[in-house]
Amino acid sequence: MEITEKKVKQEAIPYNCVSQTFTISREAGKWYVSFAVSASYIPEMKHSHQKVGIDLGIKTFATLSDGNTIEAPSSIKRAKTKLGKIQWRNRNKVLGNRRAGISASKNAVKYYHKLRKKHKRITNIREDFLQKTTTLLAKTYQHILVEDLNIKGMMANHKLSDALSNLGLYRFRELLSYKQECFGFLLTIVDRWFPSSKTCSVCGNIQDMPLCERVYHCQNCGQVMDRDLNASINLENWTKNADGLWVNPLAQSKGERLWTRRSRLPWLKQELNIKPV
Repeated sequence: MEITEKKVKQEAIPYNCVSQTFTISREAGKWYVSFAVSASYIPEMKHSHQKVGIDLGIKTFATLSDGNTIEAPSSIKRAKTKLGKIQWRNRNKVLGNRRAGISASKNAVKYYHKLRKKHKRITNIREDFLQKTTTLLAKTYQHILVEDLNIKGMMANHKLSDALSNLGLYRFRELLSYKQECFGFLLTIVDRWFPSSKTCSVCGNIQDMPLCERVYHCQNCGQVMDRDLNASINLENWTKNADGLWVNPLAQSKGERLWTRRSRLPWLKQELNIKPV
């Protein structure tokens, strides 16, 4: 096995550490090296923003309560389209069957290798997007609130399952969870039964909101706002009382608007597809 040196521009580890073990693996014809390091002291990270609520969705991957939105990479859709074309072109190829005693042809073996590379590319695009997104959020906000989505129940809907598998919503929450200790922020998982989409973020009024309606129009105070933005603000203001029940402080403020739009994060736009609402 020959390992060649390749210069890759990466961010340096901001503290002293020692490499203890490393693992070499091979996936889809490519070699990977992963290191495990130990550090005696990790400096405390300073966050530029205190608190943010994040509403996850399919059309817009993440809507932040400060007005920023994060779009999922379009390259995943293009890669899946190419994968579908390859599978369609080789639909009649003899791929081999061990039980029937049929060996795969040389072209079938080439097809298998190509298929593995396409699947690995889709996985890499998704993982790269989620890693960058969660790291930037962890570096920016001191307190992050995310809704506890029923991913398993949502995957049962065949109309949403493909889009949900592309986004990796559960992986997003999983990455935020393990990055808490490293970046020193607080992650709060909001109860899935909290009506963030149905509640007005100004007066606290609760009304029905079917999925087809993308704009929240409050029947009580007349407030008009994007549906996802309204939900993210409610997540930011979510808290619990002594009995463990959710409380919306905006509902107790006599219609007073407690939320103010904070400054944009233009530096986030350079690495991720983040757009203001």
